Amino acid sequence: MANGVRPEIESLFSDVFDFADAISLETSRGDVPKWDSLQHIALVTAVEQRFGISLSMDEMVEMRSVQDIQNVLTRHGV
Repeated sequence: MANGVRPEIESLFSDVFDFADAISLETSRGDVPKWDSLQHIALVTAVEQRFGISLSMDEMVEMRSVQDIQNVLTRHGV
């Protein structure tokens, strides 16, 4: 976690987006070519399954960067 990104999130980006580049807290939709609306739903589903949480619609919309995802996870206590 040298770059501040949780390893689980790096793994999710690899799985969901087939994204092999390095990610940082600032990585956002514009940085990930396959991060479109359909893949965003896949990301939300993967986050919920991986961490055993249920996200609200507001949280789903809020997740626009790696930092946003980590903020949501922190609020859920994971």
